[in-house]
Amino acid sequence: MELESFRLDIPEPGVAVVTFDRPPVNAQNRRSREELIWLLDEISERDDIAVVVLTGQGQVFSAGADIKERSGMTSGGADYLRHNRITREFFYAVNDCKKPIIGAINGAAIGAGYALLAGCDILIASDQAWIQMPELDRGLMGGAKFLEKHLPRAVARMLFFTSRKLDAAHMAQYGLVVDLVPPDQLLEAALSLARDIARKHWPAVQKAKAAFNAAEDLPYRDGYRFEQTITAELAGSAYTVEAQRAFLEKRPADYSQAAT
Repeated sequence: MELESFRLDIPEPGVAVVTFDRPPVNAQNRRSREELIWLLDEISERDDIAVVVLTGQGQVFSAGADIKERSGMTSGGADYLRHNRITREFFYAVNDCKKPIIGAINGAAIGAGYALLAGCDILIASDQAWIQMPELDRGLMGGAKFLEKHLPRAVARMLFFTSRKLDAAHMAQYGLVVDLVPPDQLLEAALSLARDIARKHWPAVQKAKAAFNAAEDLPYRDGYRFEQTITAELAGSAYTVEAQRAFLEKRPADYSQAAT
């Protein structure tokens, strides 16, 4: 698919940067959503990418749904149902991508802009970033599940019912992001995290993401049991042998010959 709203760059081995670039405010329409679904599926199957940084161009990560496209759309028709289906898959494409995704929040993430970030594995933000869920002011519904994924119950409901903004300092306070940095340092900070991940054994990293996704909604005992099945699958593999040998020999691991 030819990309119109997103850019894909590979600045260093194993690390991809996906940039939402739909001026002026990276609003989401059907085309942009279809693009990202396709792009992340493509990245899932590429052997040269281990980890992804997702960010936005300009001062806004994403202003959310393109209301010009939504205006006049009413329920009851097949096109409306298709629109909703694409929107759902757009949000979950981030979580479903086999590779870990680091969301680098360069600016405002509003409504569906925040929902897009909610599927990322790690979030880091500019100290000028903020989120907002103004759905009630736009005649829309949706986003409660995404808010409660990251935020305490009372905070999530306050944001949705009031449409107030949550600034970067409070995003860090509530544990939504792992770090805050000046805007001009954001991409490098995200790439630093990505490099640490790309140094690992790539197939094992994918298994780890799959384990997190599967265990997230399981009871503690069942979640850990699921992780143990993955440990059992890896036991005796060239990856595990090298990882454990390197630890015992007090040297960096060399996974170049470990295919699994």
